[in-house]
Amino acid sequence: MSRTFTQKLSAELDHNSEGTVHLYAEYDVHPDLGGLTLSFPDYLTPETTSGFSNSQGHQCEWDGATEDPWIRFRYDVDRTNAGGYEFVDTGGWALLKYPPINTSWRYSGRNIELQKEHDIRQEGIVSSDGNIVYLGPHTQERFQAGGQTFRIAIPEHASLRPSLSDVRESLSYAAKNLKVGGKNDGVVVVVAPSNINWGWGGLQSGVNGFWAVDSSRVDHANNTWVHEYVHTRQEWTRDSSTQWLIEGTTNYYAALLTYLESRIPFSAFHRYVTTDRHSGSVLVDPSQWTSSNAHYTKGRRVTAALDAKIRRETNGEKMFEDVFRNMNSIDESLSHQKLEGLIRDVVGHRLDEWLSKYVKSSQTPEIPKDEDLFSGGTIPIPEPEPEPEDDEEDEEETGPDDEIDECPVCGESVTGDQQFCEACGTALFGQCPVCGRGVTDEPYCPECGTAIQEECEVCGARRHSSEEFCSNCGTRF
Repeated sequence: MSRTFTQKLSAELDHNSEGTVHLYAEYDVHPDLGGLTLSFPDYLTPETTSGFSNSQGHQCEWDGATEDPWIRFRYDVDRTNAGGYEFVDTGGWALLKYPPINTSWRYSGRNIELQKEHDIRQEGIVSSDGNIVYLGPHTQERFQAGGQTFRIAIPEHASLRPSLSDVRESLSYAAKNLKVGGKNDGVVVVVAPSNINWGWGGLQSGVNGFWAVDSSRVDHANNTWVHEYVHTRQEWTRDSSTQWLIEGTTNYYAALLTYLESRIPFSAFHRYVTTDRHSGSVLVDPSQWTSSNAHYTKGRRVTAALDAKIRRETNGEKMFEDVFRNMNSIDESLSHQKLEGLIRDVVGHRLDEWLSKYVKSSQTPEIPKDEDLFSGGTIPIPEPEPEPEDDEEDEEETGPDDEIDECPVCGESVTGDQQFCEACGTALFGQCPVCGRGVTDEPYCPECGTAIQEECEVCGARRHSSEEFCSNCGTRF
C-alpha cells in the first residue's frame, strides 16, 4: 500500500477587492515526512500561515512540527490574452484556474507520494484538476451523456443566448457520437457572462473543464460549446509538428457534429471547412504559418480533407476518428512521423505523399462536396484531384485601409465596427494602449507606431502590451 500526504487547494472571494481572491493551500502531512518546501509564482502573496515560515524568494518552509500546516495567499486572478480576459475576478464573482504550487519533500522509509485535491470554500464549482473554477452565485444543470457527468454552472449575471436544453443536447450529442477515447468521468462547464471583455469565445483549461461566453451559439459551424468539449478529449502529448491538429480537430469536429445533429445544413458545414484563410501556411512548421490562427483555419480544412481521404480509401469503413482515437492511446509525443504511422495503421497503407503535399507544403486540398461522404451514406467514386493553381493567381492585394470582414477563427461575416464576433465571441480587435486604434496581429500600431506585441523577458513568448502577466509562464510584466 502506497504512503501519501495531501495538498488541498481551495478559494473564496474577497468582496473588498477586484482582481484578487483568497487561495488556501492545506496539507495533511505524513508522520515520516522530514521536510516540506513550497515554491509558488509571483502572483501569489502569502497573507497568513500556520506551520510555514515567511516567504523568501517565493518559497515557504514547513516547520516540521505543525500537524496540519496551511497557508493563505492573495491570488491575483486576472489573466488577459488576445485583447481580453481569460480569467477574471469582479469582486462579486470570479472565473479562474488554480495556480501551480510546486511541492518538494523529504521523508524516511518507503516512498511517500503527494495527492492533490481541489475544492472551494463558498458557493461555486471546480473541475477535478482545479483548472476551471467559478466562485459566486449561480444555478447548476447536471446531466449524464456518453458515460460522462456534465455540470453546467450558470452565473446569475449570465444570460444564455441559446436555450439551456439546446446546450445540453448539443454537448450530449457530441459525448455520445465522438468515439475517440480520452473521456473523463466528469466535465465542468461555466457559462461566462458576456458583460466582460473576454479574449475568446470560450476556453478549455485542464483535462475536463471549459468556459464559454453566454452568447455562444449552438446553431453555427463553429459551435463553441462542442469546440471546447472536443479539446477535453485530446489526450495526446504535444509536438510542434502536429500543433495544427490541436485546433484543426476541434474546429472540424465542432462543425461536423453540429451538422450531423441537424443544427446546420451541409452547405454551411462545407463552407466553413473550405476556408481559404491562411492557406499559404506550412502546417508541419509553426514558424511557416502565415498567421497564428492558421491551425484554426487551414488546420480545419486539412483535417476535413484528411477525413474524407481516409473514408474514400477505406470505402467508408474507417475515418479520421479512428486515427484520433489511436493518437490518444500512444505514450510518446505525437510527431508528424508518428502521425504518418497511425494513419497507415488505420487505412492499411501509407498516405505520406498526401500528407507531404498538404501538411508539409503550402498547398491546399479540395474538400469534396459529397454529403454522403461525411454523413455515412454510400461513398461516391472520387473525381481526380485538381492540380493546384499557382500561388500568384490566388493572391489578393489588400490595401492598408481594408477593414476586417470575416472572423479570423470561425469565418463569420463581420463589420468593421464590431468588437466581437457574434457567432463565436472572439475579440476581433485588440486596442492600442496609446491611441485606442483597433489592431489585430500587428507588432506595432498602424496609427501611432506604439509597440503592441512584445516578448516576455523570461520565456520569450509574444504578448500584447496591455497584458499584465505572461500567458505562457505567468511572469508579471
